[in-house]
Amino acid sequence: MKSKISKILIIMGLLICVGSLSIKGYSKYLENKSTKSFEEKIDKNPNEPKEDDFSNVKAGDEIAIINIPAIKLNTVVIESIEKEYLNHYVCHFENTAMPGQYGNFSLAGHSSYRYNEVFNELHKISLGDEIIIKTLNNEFTYIVNDILEVNPEDTYVLDQDNEIKELTIVTCTNKGKDRLIVKAKIDDDKNNNK
Repeated sequence: MKSKISKILIIMGLLICVGSLSIKGYSKYLENKSTKSFEEKIDKNPNEPKEDDFSNVKAGDEIAIINIPAIKLNTVVIESIEKEYLNHYVCHFENTAMPGQYGNFSLAGHSSYRYNEVFNELHKISLGDEIIIKTLNNEFTYIVNDILEVNPEDTYVLDQDNEIKELTIVTCTNKGKDRLIVKAKIDDDKNNNK
């Protein structure tokens, strides 16, 4: 009897592991597909500088690529932090600034082994590291100027200040009990005051 129960438990454990790996594989597939699709759309050689048009952006749209060389991250940013997107992508908080705009361009993504692992290495980022955001028509370089941990209720990190161009990244830490926050300001020298 114990042998039969042990076998059933082992089979159930294997099924759970296979299921988890399948979900992770599917999530990585979606992320890579969307990243490649957006990179193909980027205007690589514009004849004249163009403003990005974010007026018709809706939930699920690809809006940018985030590149953090220090942690070898290069992936797409999707509009909306709804769970159906957040489980697979880096997501943009609706009603926060868009890339390169005045205000707080705010992003969220998972750093877990349960969902997409996109920000698993974010804890290795340092002050002064670059975060490059590529839109269809522009590229913006932000420089990390603050790294902190906050409680999930501390939403002040998303506050908008229309006097500056900043970026905020939010992910989980401490087994999901807290939030790791990375703040960066736009580098005017590299962005020619766009």
